[in-house]
Amino acid sequence: MISLAALLKPIRGLDLERFAALRASSPPVAVDVDRDEMLLVRLRRRRRGAPKLEAHASRPTPDHGAGISMLRPGLGTLKDTARVMRELFETSGTRPGRVSLVLPDNLARVSLISFPDRPPNRRHLDEMVRFKLRKTVPFRLEEATISYQVLPSQDRETHVLVALMLRSVVEQYEQVLEAVGARPGRVDLSTLSLFNLCRREIGKASASERDVALLNCARGYFSLLIVRGTRLLFYRSKSLAEGNGSAETAEPVLNRELATSVSYYQEKLGGQAITTTFVRDVTAPPGARSGSLEALGLGTVVPVDLSGSLMLANGGRLDPEAGQRIAPAAGAALGRGE
Repeated sequence: MISLAALLKPIRGLDLERFAALRASSPPVAVDVDRDEMLLVRLRRRRRGAPKLEAHASRPTPDHGAGISMLRPGLGTLKDTARVMRELFETSGTRPGRVSLVLPDNLARVSLISFPDRPPNRRHLDEMVRFKLRKTVPFRLEEATISYQVLPSQDRETHVLVALMLRSVVEQYEQVLEAVGARPGRVDLSTLSLFNLCRREIGKASASERDVALLNCARGYFSLLIVRGTRLLFYRSKSLAEGNGSAETAEPVLNRELATSVSYYQEKLGGQAITTTFVRDVTAPPGARSGSLEALGLGTVVPVDLSGSLMLANGGRLDPEAGQRIAPAAGAALGRGE
């Protein structure tokens, strides 16, 4: 069973220097299973300098005729999905082994929970977190796998970031990897992997307590994360058209939901201004939404760029659209120590 224990590690405290000192524990190979596409990224870590992007490959996800949700992985049959997974390894010249698995954000419930005081011990905190969660999920907590992380706080309140997934859903993805001889070493969510890829750039942009956002526009959902200095301030993931709509039909919904998120940030969280938003968008060409996003109050829009974190093989260049697509898998393959 894949463990979620390390899922929230890149977010804790956003202490970039501390994370840079940790030894990387993630496999250098990651597989991203999205609604319409399965991708594989393989890196080669080097003693000095940025890791090298050795190989990447993509294949259409087998037709499953259903959207993705917390209760439904949206996978095709095990036979068909394993066939595509095997093609990814063969095409990229990658031997199946220990890999990181990146899943869509809308398979999970990620929440920021606050308590007025700090619980006396971990057991009490665990009970309080589970009590809060029982009211928010459509299944028994005994059927879930849960990871939570206490965030730094400047007051008496305790702020906790929680990620929860239905165990049976995660196990279906695990079975696909095992069917091709791979071993799932870590499970990540798309936006948290993306944060891992961009954390140095986000750290620089959020210096002096400036508010910086990370926006992940994926097929069927979007996720928005806002940090202030070293503190995670806001996280929201929203499915569009039940995770099954086209880019055209989802566009008005995306703009409306982003406007709602920005209003909440301003009115409830005391947000003055988002100075920069790093954007990964696989539903439109890179930069195509910059004007509309800036008009919504998301500040200067910067497309996620892999070249800031990786060296490309043979000194080559990566097509911007391909870079946007493989960015979460690259973030997972980087590991927490890069």
